[in-house]
Amino acid sequence: MMIVDDEPLVRLAMHHLIDWQALHIEIVCEAGDGVEGLALLKTRSDVDLLLVDIQMPRMNGIELLKALNDPGLPKRPIPIILSAYSDYSYVREAFLLGAMDYIVKVDMDEEHIIPVITKAVEELMRLGDVSIREEMGQAEKQLVQQSDKDALLHRLLDFDPKEDTGLFEQWLLSANGLLNETNEIAIVIQIARGIDTTKLHGFIQQTIQSVLHEMSILHEMVRREAGEYVLLCAFPHDRSESAIRAHIHSLLTMIQTRLLQYVNASISVGISDLANGCRHWPRLYQQAKQLAAKSYFAGLGKLFYRESATQSSGVKDKGDHALWDDLKAGRLVLLQVMKHPDESQWILEYELLEKRLHHASQEPPDRLRAFFVDVLWELGAVLYAKGIRLEEVQPTSHNPFDEIKQMETLEETQQYVKQLLQRAHSAIHGNSLMNAVRYSPSIANAKKFLDLHYREEINQSLISEMVGVSESYLSKQFVKEVGCNFIHYLTKLRIEEAKQLLEKGIKISDISERIGYLNPEHFSRIFKKMTGFSPKAYRESLGRE
Repeated sequence: MMIVDDEPLVRLAMHHLIDWQALHIEIVCEAGDGVEGLALLKTRSDVDLLLVDIQMPRMNGIELLKALNDPGLPKRPIPIILSAYSDYSYVREAFLLGAMDYIVKVDMDEEHIIPVITKAVEELMRLGDVSIREEMGQAEKQLVQQSDKDALLHRLLDFDPKEDTGLFEQWLLSANGLLNETNEIAIVIQIARGIDTTKLHGFIQQTIQSVLHEMSILHEMVRREAGEYVLLCAFPHDRSESAIRAHIHSLLTMIQTRLLQYVNASISVGISDLANGCRHWPRLYQQAKQLAAKSYFAGLGKLFYRESATQSSGVKDKGDHALWDDLKAGRLVLLQVMKHPDESQWILEYELLEKRLHHASQEPPDRLRAFFVDVLWELGAVLYAKGIRLEEVQPTSHNPFDEIKQMETLEETQQYVKQLLQRAHSAIHGNSLMNAVRYSPSIANAKKFLDLHYREEINQSLISEMVGVSESYLSKQFVKEVGCNFIHYLTKLRIEEAKQLLEKGIKISDISERIGYLNPEHFSRIFKKMTGFSPKAYRESLGRE
């Protein structure tokens, strides 16, 4: 299949919205307009399906369909149209020019796309195209080969060579075709937990692969678990570590930017030492995985090299047992003072506990999460003695134990637990204000700022900085407490004011600018999406009433 669309984001999305391999389809090329698409079709005989947008610069989709009748083309593919709702007159013309079907852009999901594509493939089979059958067989073979390769990579990364050297050497011999070069490095990319990587796996994987190919970096790639991608990269032509790090920094910055832009996914990245040959992969992988986990303490969006592991944190001075003894003692004191009516006492003890926790930066994040789970269990016992259930004071509708396990950072976890303790203390001592506290302080401040300044140029990064929390925490917590995401809330505020201004007869372009949209056309699209009417139609409906 070939995709012709002038919007790069649409082309990229089409790669990931559908499991094309399951349909025995390979996207072999793409173009940004009809001129570029036609030039490619004149040089290729392997394009069976053509997914083409109607509205494009230079040469639109209708003009490209007319050009498909050129007898000089090696092959005439079956066209499928991508259209907007307003393109129906063009869609009718496209059918007259041989288009098989169309897909409305706002309905670009599996439910709408798969039936159209399946019908086109069946038509190709009906026409008796032998090459299609051969390609489908080849696709299935490649799928099996990739599956075998992934299984081998999983075994190699999990294996401890010290356990059975002989077996490890046998596996290495079976690793024909795998990367085995000098200057190899393991990179672990962990996607933020709030992202549904099950649905977005194909999109994420293709984004990473695209950047690797753009930069011509030799690599193997495997998905280890939900949200974790391992890159095994080689730089055989680089002679200095600084040059290799420059390549890696460019690679990961580009991956990070695209994932944040396309799916709002923050990442943390661990980068191992250099080594020669795939026999070192198990060690390099474990090193990179441990480094990636440091985002729990330092925050998302950072790259962690080996120096991150050797930075002094003060933990080892006291020893592992002493650290956890201190933490346990602090936890018990905290829960004791929760029984005292003076809230300043528990706040002081919690601040002391937070300081101790910052000395645990060399510990696995799951061990810290387990510590907070213990806090919740013990707090539950204190509440139960007063006839109160933990669920009655939880800050959100989600199970607090599950919340703790899904927290991305120590900062986020500490803020959540502090909010829970605050509500628990109010409940224990009969403070009627507890039920009135609907929003946590950071979300209340963010919401208040939006309510006052929604007409101005505002972004989530600015708000998170103002209220003193990380951007990922603000994003997730805003949804949990307010019931919608940051952008949706901001948009609702603007559209509600726009409705009032439309009633007053103010020009639509003036309304757009007044509520924070510099582009009136963009405002009109947003207004229609939120209300079902264009601004003009909405105003007319008011007149009719």
